[in-house]
Amino acid sequence: MAKSLFKRLLWTYLSILVVAIVVLSLALTFIHRGYAFNEKKRMLENAAYDISGQLASWTDGGISQNELNRTVDSAGYITDSKIYVLRLEKEALANIESLNISGDLDEKYLFDDLRRIIDGETVFRRNQNSEKFGTRVVFLGVPWRQKDNISGAILMFSPVNEINRNAAKMNYVIWATAIGFILLGGFIILMTSKKISSPIKEMEIAARKLSEGEDSEDIHANTDDEIGRLAETFNSMKKQLAETEKIRNSFIASVSHDLRTPLTSINGFVDGILDGVIKAEDYTKYFSIIKSETSRLNRLTSDILQTAKIQSGKLELERHEMPALELLKSLAENMKALIDEKSISIEIECGEDEIVNADADRLYQVLENIVGNSIKFTGRGGRIFIKAESTQNGTVFSVRDTGEGIPEGDLDRIFEKFYRADESRNAANGGSGLGLNIAKTLVELHGGSIRAVSSAGDGAEIIFDIPR
Repeated sequence: MAKSLFKRLLWTYLSILVVAIVVLSLALTFIHRGYAFNEKKRMLENAAYDISGQLASWTDGGISQNELNRTVDSAGYITDSKIYVLRLEKEALANIESLNISGDLDEKYLFDDLRRIIDGETVFRRNQNSEKFGTRVVFLGVPWRQKDNISGAILMFSPVNEINRNAAKMNYVIWATAIGFILLGGFIILMTSKKISSPIKEMEIAARKLSEGEDSEDIHANTDDEIGRLAETFNSMKKQLAETEKIRNSFIASVSHDLRTPLTSINGFVDGILDGVIKAEDYTKYFSIIKSETSRLNRLTSDILQTAKIQSGKLELERHEMPALELLKSLAENMKALIDEKSISIEIECGEDEIVNADADRLYQVLENIVGNSIKFTGRGGRIFIKAESTQNGTVFSVRDTGEGIPEGDLDRIFEKFYRADESRNAANGGSGLGLNIAKTLVELHGGSIRAVSSAGDGAEIIFDIPR
């Protein structure tokens, strides 16, 4: 049987609710029953003390025997009890056989209680079985005191039936209320469990559809908590995956075209040479084109392989200190052919004592990708400014050009993998769309960060830092 978060939440919380309410109801039942017996004891004690006072008046001649009997009967009626007043001497209890008391009081437990009462104790039994009364009774025995002496005992017997009836009524109220709370709490738990589990179930279904290549609707949690934020994150991830898939498909189509175009050219020129269509005196011209196309293929495959290597996590840096100016001069010299082709000038601003701690090959690759990008999108006679300066935390590099600039809407995305700000422009310039992403990844491997500042038509500036 498949486990369901909804069922687990429902049964877990429902079990806790039922156990808590049942335990509370049982506790209230026992507390109320104990309270009822304590109230009965208090009532009997008050009546016993009143009778004790009347007995004192009777012995002093203040009231008659009939008045005393009426007082005792009245107390018995009010307390729902049968009351006995016994005159006993302590010596009479020494021989139980010779003790002559009412047959109603011929109880096995009573004689021991009488000894305790004559000794001055108050005896209370809350649920005593009485064979003579034929029921369970509440029994209270208090000493009959005359001045400083104990002359006997006041015994009170009250059936527990009335207490049980009242307790049963209260128990009915307690348990009816408990069932009501369980039903109400169960409904609330049911709705809450459904509210919590439904968005997660929707996300599960949506994730399964995404894994199978299907589209799915956005998740609507309608809550301002972790579930709601999870749904928002899932929706954002879904949109990002869709966008990434779109960019990936566009990239694959673009790369396929970029690979096919030079291969078609190379194949056509080679066939022309082999078939004799191209004359020998034109070989140099067409071999130069073939070499150019081969270099283009090499750059494209190099970018793809570099990206794959970075993704696999196999790229390790070999950092050491080096003069930044020497690296920048080497870069400018190696890119001289591209610069001269478009009559672009490069200006380097860097102190001779500027030292950077980095992997030389990877830092060179970062600068080469950024500067190469600037060369592509800077018109003839343009200028490129490369600057390196020390900060408290390391070295900051910037590459600024006077080219076309980057549209504001593309600034946040130009470092994304498979993203091209302008498909037609990139296609015309033969770019793979991976250069800036590789540069960003290599900078971050050094522990730095990279950003772009630009506006369309005003050139662009790429700034990155290499921490010590």
